[in-house]
Amino acid sequence: MAATIALVIAGLADGNGVLLLGAVIPLAYVAAGALSRVRPPDEGECAVTRSVAPTPAPPGRPVTVTLTVTNESDRTIPDVRLVDGVPRDLAVLDGSPRAGTTLEPGETVAVEYVVVARRGEYAFEPPRIRVRGLGASAVTTTTPAPAGDETLRCRLDADAPPIEETGRKRIGQLTTDRPGEGVAFHSSREYQPDDPASRINWRQYAKRGELATVNYEQQVAASVILVVDARSPNHVVAGRGRPTGVELAAYAATRALTDLLAHGHDVGVAIVGLEGDGPAGLAWLEPRNGREQRSRALDLFRLATDATTPSEVRERNPGESMTAPERYEANRAAEQHRKLIELAPADAQIALFSPLLDDVPIGGVETWRGAGLPTVVLSPDIVPENTASGQHAQIRRRTRLARCQTAGARTFDWRRGTPLPLIIEHAFAAAAKLSGRLTAGATGGGSGGTTGPVRGPGAGGED
Repeated sequence: MAATIALVIAGLADGNGVLLLGAVIPLAYVAAGALSRVRPPDEGECAVTRSVAPTPAPPGRPVTVTLTVTNESDRTIPDVRLVDGVPRDLAVLDGSPRAGTTLEPGETVAVEYVVVARRGEYAFEPPRIRVRGLGASAVTTTTPAPAGDETLRCRLDADAPPIEETGRKRIGQLTTDRPGEGVAFHSSREYQPDDPASRINWRQYAKRGELATVNYEQQVAASVILVVDARSPNHVVAGRGRPTGVELAAYAATRALTDLLAHGHDVGVAIVGLEGDGPAGLAWLEPRNGREQRSRALDLFRLATDATTPSEVRERNPGESMTAPERYEANRAAEQHRKLIELAPADAQIALFSPLLDDVPIGGVETWRGAGLPTVVLSPDIVPENTASGQHAQIRRRTRLARCQTAGARTFDWRRGTPLPLIIEHAFAAAAKLSGRLTAGATGGGSGGTTGPVRGPGAGGED
């Protein structure tokens, strides 16, 4: 309209017929836009479907969302623009939830994008479909209800198989250096009259005419305490929509819980940083086994992940002092670390799950190792390295891992992209055998040494 008026005024003022004739061109566009109409797609004309895979998913797992729109009418829709209703708390990692195209009859358009799962249940909003006419001035917007998946569910035990499905068929017990019943050869000794015939080395008897008895590596159940560091400094994320350090730590502890219980070990749980009903304010679960123990442990892990809105990862500057609440929480955590020594059974081992964003967990590792408790540290990496401060925080974190290793703990850095089952298998692989001294404490024989970590499913990986 502005161009039409300007050309008409200029033509009249100058007496130029060409300018007056040129005013018809923008006027034609105005007229076309005013006369054009657009009819929104009827309910049966556009078929909308959404798929979310996998769901349920564990924290940190990339989840693929696919939204498809099919033109099932007999008319062409010239300008279709659509956007899916992504939950606000989820971050799009790859792809785009938007698309724009022309849909011929029977044609389908699909948008595919990837989000990062966080613990909880997230409902997708209906997608918005905007249709424009040929003149581009008539617009209509609809929000159809799609078929298929409407929510993304994220659970700590999403990909951890139930105990009854795993059973105890695989060898995954704690191996001792005391000979006894088992399946792996340990040694042979002189035959005694009360030895069972099944353990006689008949090959040696046929070759040398001497009776000897075969000893096997004896395997026993272990007590493992899974410690999740749920203090407030760990309720941080590497970026918007990503899982917090506590969520990843609780997820790793859930996988370890399922594997250890499935192989006959007694498993206990301690949540550091919560004000629970246990000693020193611990959220404490005494080591036991069975499905009920797994259910109670999962309740504690879910409790640990409940927190206020997470913040970004922040590394404390050197020399920066703690605030009063931070000092109280650190002192409380140290008290809970010491209390675990009293609560742990004599043959227990401790597995700490912490992102190691400060020095408090190191004090716990040194306390447990000083009391002779074998310790495993599994640390999920949530520190971004795309900034100078992030690189500095990553160096500090790896230094803490080295300090835990210096204290005598076995440390495992769970970096993004590394399959968690592989980390769990390595973390609980048998790297050292149970000492004769601890075996003597249980059976009355043997001599000095230290315990070794538990062997998990498919044991035997490298440390």
